[in-house]
Amino acid sequence: MLEPVNISLESLNLSTLTPMLIPIIGALVILCIDLIKGGLNKSLYVMLSLLFLLMDFGSLVDFAQLFSQNGTMMGFFDVMLIDGLAIIGQLIIVLASMLFIPLSLTSKRFHEYAYPEFYALFLFMIAGFQFMVATDNLILIFVGLELSSLALYTLIALHNRNKSFEAAIKYFTMGALAAGFFSFGAMILYALTGSIEINQISAVLAADEYSNIGFVLVAVTFLLASFGFKLSLIPFHAWTPDVYEVSSAALAGYMSVVPKIAAFVVAMRLFEFLVHSNVVWLETMLYILVVLTMTLANIWALVQSDVKRMLAYSSISHAGFVMAAILIGTTQSNSALFLYWVLFAFSNLGAFAMLWVNRQKVLVAGQDSDHPFEKFSGLVRTIPTAAAIMGLFML
Repeated sequence: MLEPVNISLESLNLSTLTPMLIPIIGALVILCIDLIKGGLNKSLYVMLSLLFLLMDFGSLVDFAQLFSQNGTMMGFFDVMLIDGLAIIGQLIIVLASMLFIPLSLTSKRFHEYAYPEFYALFLFMIAGFQFMVATDNLILIFVGLELSSLALYTLIALHNRNKSFEAAIKYFTMGALAAGFFSFGAMILYALTGSIEINQISAVLAADEYSNIGFVLVAVTFLLASFGFKLSLIPFHAWTPDVYEVSSAALAGYMSVVPKIAAFVVAMRLFEFLVHSNVVWLETMLYILVVLTMTLANIWALVQSDVKRMLAYSSISHAGFVMAAILIGTTQSNSALFLYWVLFAFSNLGAFAMLWVNRQKVLVAGQDSDHPFEKFSGLVRTIPTAAAIMGLFML
């Protein structure tokens, strides 16, 4: 007869789930309010979203203080991992989200901002990103990845321009392929090590002296392809300019910053132990990806005729620079990664926000894109303040 297992709630440390539960509860509250009384003004949903994000940010500040006193914390059957990477990553995600959501208070009619589902999906997406960065468990990383991705696909489609559905389907297809690659790579690592926790996988492979190097190569190739799609590294970048072009400028700016910081934290946990293991082929593969991404993206950006597409290629190039920090894999490079990404978030969100200021609901006859370079010609004479701010962000 099996003995009953008693689990102490203290050992579960359920408080580690708090930062993720706050946006999930916020999303459910918004859906319930709409269910009880529909047709309310969007400003209510914006304020509710900001309130829950502020509570989320406050809980992360508390965890930062606890981490400075007690060090790394585990929770929920040791699935949750609250360390410096998790806290800094989540703070950037929540702060950038707080900067994004007030843009929906625009006076012009963009119908997606009138839907309460937009704000609920947005909060679910943030929870998914937070799950990704606050664990080293491959299954929970996959769950967070899918939760955030499925919400983001729908947010793109809600824009409802002619090409929005096409872009959402393209992003969904690429995302599904990336998810398949990730699950296949994780399955091989589990078969080799008997664990789905990155720290344990690292320890088992090191103890075994990488004797199954061929299988490790296959697993890491799949995982690298998966993160290549998510981080839009060359040659997995093809979806990025098209999706950014047909999304609203605000959402395109958000997509260029927040989903990538979540993916970078996971990539940092996953690839750095392999880089430190002196597996030469992995370092070579990462070198090639980094150099191609930094170089080709900037060359393609030069020949674009649309500002938004140019900024999309610019964000691809920045992803290559940040991947170089993961390739170096030292404490200093990790610190530089977060500093670089905070500065990039400021400049990129600002540049896309200026596109948002110059947006238009209906394209002029003969105009192929929202933001051709000609549209900004002479801007310093018509709106000098906007021109100066845009110049600062571009610099």
